[in-house]
Amino acid sequence: MKICHSQISYFAISLFAISLSSCSLNRIAVKSTASVIDKGLPAIYREKDPQFAREALPANLKLMEVLLESDPANQALLLDAAMGFCGYSFMFIEDENEARASGLYQKGGGYALRALALNGAVKDGSADPRALDKNTAAAAFWHTFCRAAYVNLNRDDPDAVAELPKIMPVAERVAELTPAYYYNGSYAMLGTYYALRPKILGGDPEKAKLNFDKAMQGGGADFLLNGYMAARMYAVAAQDEDYFVKTLNAILAAELKDDEARLPNEVAKIKAKKLLEKKNELF
Repeated sequence: MKICHSQISYFAISLFAISLSSCSLNRIAVKSTASVIDKGLPAIYREKDPQFAREALPANLKLMEVLLESDPANQALLLDAAMGFCGYSFMFIEDENEARASGLYQKGGGYALRALALNGAVKDGSADPRALDKNTAAAAFWHTFCRAAYVNLNRDDPDAVAELPKIMPVAERVAELTPAYYYNGSYAMLGTYYALRPKILGGDPEKAKLNFDKAMQGGGADFLLNGYMAARMYAVAAQDEDYFVKTLNAILAAELKDDEARLPNEVAKIKAKKLLEKKNELF
């Protein structure tokens, strides 16, 4: 049986149409699933059982990566992945495996950088503070959070420490644009910056404390990780033992609410107890 050119063309067009339809349906499915993840994340952060959350998060993070393979420009998903990897590493990994945590911070920071790049807010491989606006401030926050956390774990690496000067202007810009974002998180980052740097290179424990004080006001007052970081970073850098003990004991005594800060606050209690046990090593 002979197949004419018109039949070949018809079959080709039909296959092409089916292919387009399949791609379109795939994108719709990905976007729908990504939307479910985005709306469902608060349930994770309301979790009262840190161990349960720790065991559940890796599968969710891997699902985000799988979805991003099909929809690499999904900015909501990129932001969720950045927040997820940074938060998972900070809450559960860095205290026991710094090398693994460093890799997770780099991965989370990379997803945030991709979201920034889609909005033209990247320069020389970093967030460009001059290009940031309220729409890109969240991605800039998580990119900078991951970088600061990575530097903190790799203080002996000159290349890591060289990243510090890029952190402050981005954190300052985020504080200008959305000061309340993630429980006043940009102020906690600035506090970490001033505590991390040696005085000869611009470090200043008092400026660190001022920024941590801002982080612990308003919406950040009941976010216990702000206090934990103030004790861990400022108090140790300034050798302020009284502040260290008082702040960590306040975290341990705090009553927790069933809100979206429940999981990080449960983790803050665990971290505070462990840090307090190291007091004699730190002072």
